[in-house]
Amino acid sequence: MTGEEFSRLRKLLGKSQKELADILGISRKAVESYGQGWRKVPANTERMLYFLLFKLRGSLLAGTGACWEIRSCPDAARQSCMTWLAQEGHFCWFFTGRLCTARRTGLPENLSARSRNRQQTGTASGDELSPCRDCSVFRGMIDLIREADVGAETVAAAATAAPAASIHIHTEPGR
Repeated sequence: MTGEEFSRLRKLLGKSQKELADILGISRKAVESYGQGWRKVPANTERMLYFLLFKLRGSLLAGTGACWEIRSCPDAARQSCMTWLAQEGHFCWFFTGRLCTARRTGLPENLSARSRNRQQTGTASGDELSPCRDCSVFRGMIDLIREADVGAETVAAAATAAPAASIHIHTEPGR
């Protein structure tokens, strides 16, 4: 996770550096360092950020299918999948990470071109959520949340830019 991505997630959560530090149990300086790219974001911190984001914005994901439906995972793969067993179809990245059954069973159509290239060339970064960030299911959930935030920002900007209506009250003396 880059510093820019960390900062974007913090903003999507609507938290200040101090608020996020308190939630994650880390120092404000650590949050600043991650956001600036001065320090690498630990995998557990990244997972907590995405977990919070998806839990707090879960209503936006209500219309999307579970990962095993989107990926058309075979029944045999589902039986050994933590996500399917827990019936948490939006948290496959949290429960399984690199252990995703679709990847273990070799369903290449479920991998993004970028992820397939990394696997083939051996240039995977080695970080825990790298396969998840490349996953079309995970990316789709992030995109839904970002689109909703962009829509909200557009409405807020339009409301701010609109001239305020002025109300004039005319009073007559003696009334």
